[in-house]
Amino acid sequence: PTYFDARHIFSFHGAYDLPVGRGKALGAQWNRPLNFIAGNWRLSSVMTLRTGFPLTITALDRSGTTSSGPRADLLSPPKGSRSVGPNAPWFTTTAFRQPRAGTFGSEGVGVVRGPGLKNLDISLQKAFAVSESKRLEFRAEAFNFTNTTIFNAPDVNVNSLQFGQVQAAQGERNIQLGLKFYF
Repeated sequence: PTYFDARHIFSFHGAYDLPVGRGKALGAQWNRPLNFIAGNWRLSSVMTLRTGFPLTITALDRSGTTSSGPRADLLSPPKGSRSVGPNAPWFTTTAFRQPRAGTFGSEGVGVVRGPGLKNLDISLQKAFAVSESKRLEFRAEAFNFTNTTIFNAPDVNVNSLQFGQVQAAQGERNIQLGLKFYF
């Protein structure tokens, strides 16, 4: 598989006009100032779920060919606990070893899969009519709304002290506010 191959991807986008404001189920009889502030909001979201990318376990080039992509020897099928943190391997590290001198590693490309992704982004927005041709739009957006940890790939160098361990993460929740004037 290529390095960007994700076997399974599910992505969903939805937008919902909240039923609040003049002419809606809630607040149908609101006065103009209250409706201006509290009515006609829209909720949007994007949910993404995907499996991890393929990883190739690397080693020192002992083939004598100055290979630019030396791989490790594969001794057994790499299974794993999918654990993260210090001394917690993502896969069975004993399934790999440094190849013997004068040989190429026997491991194929992408035999291990890295951590997947679970992400939910949410947006709440409202347009305020200023005149017939002008409007002001307010947005509040939360990226990674659930604050789900996005793990980096484990160390794939068979000679590393952290071989097989996921040592870092990314993707903390970010919230931003935006104001746009259409004219």
